[in-house]
Amino acid sequence: MVRKVIAGQELIAAAGTVTKKLARWLHDNGYIDEADYEEAAGRGADAARDLPRAEKLGRLLYELASQAPDIVPDAIADEEWIEGHLQIARVDPGALWFEGDIGPVKVPKTASTLAQVGWSVTITLARLRGRWQVLEVGNVYP
Repeated sequence: MVRKVIAGQELIAAAGTVTKKLARWLHDNGYIDEADYEEAAGRGADAARDLPRAEKLGRLLYELASQAPDIVPDAIADEEWIEGHLQIARVDPGALWFEGDIGPVKVPKTASTLAQVGWSVTITLARLRGRWQVLEVGNVYP
């Protein structure tokens, strides 16, 4: 849903619940078996919990990026610049680490409370004065 739908917080929050109800209807009407129902209902429950959290985390990271200094990418050495779809490898209060031992990236404690190891983020980071800074953020994917 994160990749395919631009939606408000209410629709994102409702997506998991609707998925669970659809799975129940499909099962009750003989379209899917018990195992498929259990899997779909579990995914719906995960989505109901994770999608709103991921959206909030994305918003907080975007706000953090908006406070970053204006920099010229060519002025940053390649090893000090990371841009891509990175997986969260570690979460501590007020800090995130990304795959490849990138971190710590200081974030608001609210953001680290929402973040989950294994989620991924479309993000641009630069190490400025020895500290990783969030420069741009796309989506957070649970």
